[in-house]
Amino acid sequence: MSNIEPRRILIRSTADLVGTRVLGKKSGSRRIGKILRPVFYTDDFRLAGYLVKRPDLLFMFKRADLFLALDSMHEEDGKVIARHDKDSWDDKACQRIGLNWETALLLQGMTVVESNGDKVGTIDAVEYDSSNGEAYHLLVSSSLGAKALVGQRRIPFTVIDKYIDLSLVMRSGAVIPDLEGGLASAAGKQAAVVGSAVRSTTESANEAVGNLIDKTGDGAEKLGYKAGQAIGGVKQRMSRSDDRTAAGEGAADSASTVSTDSTESLPVAGGKAVGRQLKRTSSMFKDFQDEYKKASKSQ
Repeated sequence: MSNIEPRRILIRSTADLVGTRVLGKKSGSRRIGKILRPVFYTDDFRLAGYLVKRPDLLFMFKRADLFLALDSMHEEDGKVIARHDKDSWDDKACQRIGLNWETALLLQGMTVVESNGDKVGTIDAVEYDSSNGEAYHLLVSSSLGAKALVGQRRIPFTVIDKYIDLSLVMRSGAVIPDLEGGLASAAGKQAAVVGSAVRSTTESANEAVGNLIDKTGDGAEKLGYKAGQAIGGVKQRMSRSDDRTAAGEGAADSASTVSTDSTESLPVAGGKAVGRQLKRTSSMFKDFQDEYKKASKSQ
């Protein structure tokens, strides 16, 4: 029985490296340029390496792009580190890895068509095995705006039949995958999540309110009955207090003393005292008005 562990596959997208700074030379820290675009074999569409765009000379003169073989580079701290030897670059590298530069493919920007010639979309990037460059999927969209809005199609290389005139042709009868990602898809999923949450919350709230009404119905009825009894008792006590006042209770004593009878509540007794004080104050103003009128007539 074999103890060989299966090879681990790390799928990367060419879009992950485009624009990444490339360092190299002897020190491994000298700036060479930036990753421009991937380069592929024609026969099996494997990733061979990347074109590296060098900075302009004196910011005015453009310099030719360089080819860097895939097996001569690695990533470190968000940068690409190139191996320092001649076999890693350009013609030497092509000879070493068996790449025919005249027939090599720059898949990014090419079109994918059905077997009948109908256009499926434009290649944005390629997903590949980072260990050996084996290509797995084409990431295809109809345009840059459509990519952001409605997403991309992930087309497996197994359905690609051939390469003709800057286009990859799908096999006859191959199914075109659905769009993935994009703002519209994300918004639709979020709306569905929010709608489900709202419905769930509404149903829970309705159920809780129903349970509360059922549980407190009898209590509310009893509470209303008790409140009615309390208000009726207060009115009766106020009526009895007014009767006693009308029968001749002393005004001076009543104004200065609040009743503390056990049958009379403190708010009711206090209200009666304030009422009597206001009555006395009103009488004082009336006496002042009468004297003022008399004095005015005598002058």
